[in-house]
Amino acid sequence: MSRLKRATVFIGLALTAIIGQAAVASAQDRLALVVGQGAYLGRELPTAVNDAGLLAQTLTGAGFEVIQGRDLGAGDLRSLVRDFLDKSQNLEPGSTVMVYLAGYGVQLEGENYLLPVDARVERDVDVPLEGFRLSDLVRSLERSPAQARVIVADMARDYPLASTGGPTARGLALMEPPAGFLMAFSSAPNIVAADDKGPYGAYATALAEMIRQPGMPLDEVFARARLRTHEATNGLQIPWHSANLGSGSFVFFEQAEAAAAPLVREVRRIEDVPAEEAYAIAVERDTIQDYQAFLRRYPDHRLARRVTALLAARREALVWRRTLTSNTREAYWTYLRRYPNGPHAPDCQRRLARLSAPYAPPVDFEEVVYDDLPPPLPEVERVEIVEVVTIIREVPPPRVPVYLLPPADEDEEFVTIIREPPPPPVMAGVLPIPMAMPVPVRARPPRLFYQPIAPVTPRGPVAIPVAAPPVFGGLMGNERGPGPRRGLRPEQTVVPRQPGLAAPIRPLPVAVDPSSLREGRGARPGEAQQVRPGRLPARPIPLATIPQEQPRPGRSDIGEPAFRPEAPRGARPAERVPEPRLVRPQAPMQDAARPRNPRFDRDDTFPRQARPERPPIEIERNRPGRNDFNRPDPRIMPERGAPVAGRPATAFPQPEERRPRRDDRVRPPMERERPAAWDRMERERPSPRPVPRMERPEAPAFQPRPVPRMDAPREERAGRGPPRPAFQPPPARGFERPTQVRPAPAPSGGRQGGGNAERCRPGRPCAEEGR
Repeated sequence: MSRLKRATVFIGLALTAIIGQAAVASAQDRLALVVGQGAYLGRELPTAVNDAGLLAQTLTGAGFEVIQGRDLGAGDLRSLVRDFLDKSQNLEPGSTVMVYLAGYGVQLEGENYLLPVDARVERDVDVPLEGFRLSDLVRSLERSPAQARVIVADMARDYPLASTGGPTARGLALMEPPAGFLMAFSSAPNIVAADDKGPYGAYATALAEMIRQPGMPLDEVFARARLRTHEATNGLQIPWHSANLGSGSFVFFEQAEAAAAPLVREVRRIEDVPAEEAYAIAVERDTIQDYQAFLRRYPDHRLARRVTALLAARREALVWRRTLTSNTREAYWTYLRRYPNGPHAPDCQRRLARLSAPYAPPVDFEEVVYDDLPPPLPEVERVEIVEVVTIIREVPPPRVPVYLLPPADEDEEFVTIIREPPPPPVMAGVLPIPMAMPVPVRARPPRLFYQPIAPVTPRGPVAIPVAAPPVFGGLMGNERGPGPRRGLRPEQTVVPRQPGLAAPIRPLPVAVDPSSLREGRGARPGEAQQVRPGRLPARPIPLATIPQEQPRPGRSDIGEPAFRPEAPRGARPAERVPEPRLVRPQAPMQDAARPRNPRFDRDDTFPRQARPERPPIEIERNRPGRNDFNRPDPRIMPERGAPVAGRPATAFPQPEERRPRRDDRVRPPMERERPAAWDRMERERPSPRPVPRMERPEAPAFQPRPVPRMDAPREERAGRGPPRPAFQPPPARGFERPTQVRPAPAPSGGRQGGGNAERCRPGRPCAEEGR
């Protein structure tokens, strides 16, 4: 009996765990960043913006909340990425994040950069200053609680620099994905992709097609997208991807319950299949081991030369990545010895100069051996790295077997949409919006659809009201199967020439409250922590045929849906009480009290001091002529015979009288008693003595300007002082020259130079007057 109870408890716990995992899987959030850069000055890309719009519409149909941007400068691009990273921090554990970047990409010393449309890159030193580094985005997403992070760089395009700077490698540099990441490039490392002429690029079209395949794992989506791109470009473009997802699993569309189970492909060995099929398997897996397996089995086949070129390019990219990881002089010298004319030889020269090491490797240095790389085949791998692109163009590939890649016209709705170019963008900063893509036939619709958000537009952040993806009745439990296909283009569009829009674009209310509490800060012990809402709230798109789920309370960035279901007749709708901090009056209100803020208006803060009541300001109203507006001006003479009309009365607003608050108290002025000792000291203080006032003689009102005289020079005598100048310049204007009084004759008979006669000085009594 006890064993039966234990077994029952064990089964119950197992079922609870399974149901909990299913609930977590169904509650996963999906967030995407899609950027299209095409309006470069003098180097415009024809399909980059259209590719980004196609991916944005595809991810919206798969239940992703898309943050998008188009033709952004350096500042706007960083602001967009900042908003995306802020939203990624609020995701739930087990969510999925995807990034798609289309535009010009440049690599320098192992780093990949996306160029803004206003970038001025003429030399190699301008790349880090003007470009947006992809590794910074990867490091920021590592802190996100998401389980799967997908980075797609559709940037492998040729961007030649001026000859004044140092050379750089073409294409994108190989990157090793961290744990939980999948990195994908539109072309193989160090190989550029040709510009597409159609409305959409080959890689974006293949990726959107494989995303719509229900039940396909994430790694297989990019493997099949590589085969489709390889087939569409006749082998000239071979995308690359590397996954490090661990045990996590993710599918864009889940299979419907009524759909048949997918056919499991048989894993075939390259040694057991024909050469054409073995080549397709090697390209799909895209590893050094599979390329070497093909060369061992078919060394003399015409495709062996093509496989050798692909193998040489992949090995050089991996060796360069290991060299950057080591970052030693011996590692760079090892690369230069193996690839003296390799694409990263200039990067080695820059790195060696930074390490203060000579560029030429010494003769007796020890080469670095990388054990994780398979050794090259001795007699097969003899292709120079500079000949890779030439060999790929000379040897055409065969057709891909059907069991590896189904025909491209199976998805009729998708093929119909990509045949026509998308409509022009409705606004700056917004991607083109194709027609709404229906949910795949054998796929289950996502839990919620979200309106895309464009944060950088002339009108600020906007939510794009795209049309809801059509869902056929056969997917919602109808045993008859899918209904008949109807035209995807609506009969009457709401917005002219925009069949993908359900309503005009309006600005998005941004949730910004500087006084709101941050997460984990400002909460008292025992109180629940308040979570700060996101800057860009989510906007779900409801469907009439799918019951909508209520937003989870843990998500603080989910806003209201654009559409609200009507209440049944006879039922009174419940009144909704708006939040006080989000209500903004239309006009100024008198006697409006400030709302209580729990952050500042607490009991433990200092109380505010009451302000004394000020007397109201009286306006002069009794001044004569102030309020007589209807009286005619006597200075203006009216015309003869014309009636005299007064000025119209003008009503001026009366000033508001300030009403005191309830807690305001008028404090009387404080009076202090004067000590009696102060009065006694003032009475005993002696009176000051009168100071005699000196009278100065008044200067004459007008003094004539003295005229210099020309006197004959005098003879100098011995014992005299220095000679006087014969001519003295006149004094300046306004300078009062004192009047000189000649001395009185001496008592010795008036002989000049005798006696000690004193001259009279101005303002002082003469000697005779003092005697």
